[in-house]
Amino acid sequence: MHPYEWEPPSAEIARQAGVPEDQVVRFDTNTFPWPGASIDRLPPEPLNEYPDTTYGALTEAIAQYADVPTDRITIGAGADEVLDMVGRAFIAESSKVVLSRPTYPMFTVLTEMAGGALHAVPSIDLRLDREGFLEQSRDAQLTWLSNPNNPTGELQPLDFVEELAAGSHGVVVIDEAYFELSGVTAAGLIERLPNLVVVRTLSKGFALAGVRVGYSLAGPAITSMLRRVRPPGPVSVTSAALGVQALHDIAGMRQRVAAVIEERAHLQAELARLGFEVRDSAANFLLVRTGRQAASMLLRDGLVVRTFPATSPLADFTRITVRRPEENARLLSALKGSLTPH
Repeated sequence: MHPYEWEPPSAEIARQAGVPEDQVVRFDTNTFPWPGASIDRLPPEPLNEYPDTTYGALTEAIAQYADVPTDRITIGAGADEVLDMVGRAFIAESSKVVLSRPTYPMFTVLTEMAGGALHAVPSIDLRLDREGFLEQSRDAQLTWLSNPNNPTGELQPLDFVEELAAGSHGVVVIDEAYFELSGVTAAGLIERLPNLVVVRTLSKGFALAGVRVGYSLAGPAITSMLRRVRPPGPVSVTSAALGVQALHDIAGMRQRVAAVIEERAHLQAELARLGFEVRDSAANFLLVRTGRQAASMLLRDGLVVRTFPATSPLADFTRITVRRPEENARLLSALKGSLTPH
């Protein structure tokens, strides 16, 4: 099994770079620079008791936000746990499982853990080979699709997602971790397409990565299967309450998302002005061809970007999370002063 590569903690990065920890900026984790809820605003929680295993208040808040019935929702500790539930429920030994390459690494990890047989469809110029993907998915037991795709930022239109699910005999998983930024969702298709499951998180647009709340939207058959394999209380009472608080502040979420989208456009334009190739993105990150030495040079200033193995088609790229304007300015200054654009 290929393990997921965990990001090192900021304290360790600060020691390696020789900078104060508060000067470390995480351009590698795709988190939002402002929190979406405050623990100071929570009422007292019964920390000595287990959480409500139905997560009634949280499920109701998600139902209102996603405009789906509560019995179509399954709660998990972040989207990763929900994806894990899907893998455990629907991947058997030697099951054909389809994904694109490159895409979110956890799809590979979860497939290998369940004993599935991976069929990776190579991208064409880092864009999804739609015809090849549709063809491979037809007889797959499970298909993973990140939309927008992590790490490329490419967004597939809703009609493609519908064609994909309608043409597959197996379960089709749409990972919509960045839905709040892309605005494109397959949630409205789950009633007509019983093999479709949409997975989302409060980590990105709702800015609660440290809280670990994710959920799925699916028809009754898939939801029933996921609830069978879900642990009895995966989300803490505090995390559930913070999730409810964030979901009750849709205006605040949209304001933060708009600020990130505006800053993404500015950062993309400035990187292009410096001569770098920058891929269009519907998420809160940019894929930039900086060359392989960029990461180590940026690290000297405490600026951490996402890199890729030398064998990857992304070996010459870095993935850069859009941060606050002043943090993005530090990144641009370091690139301008230290690197020769590729």
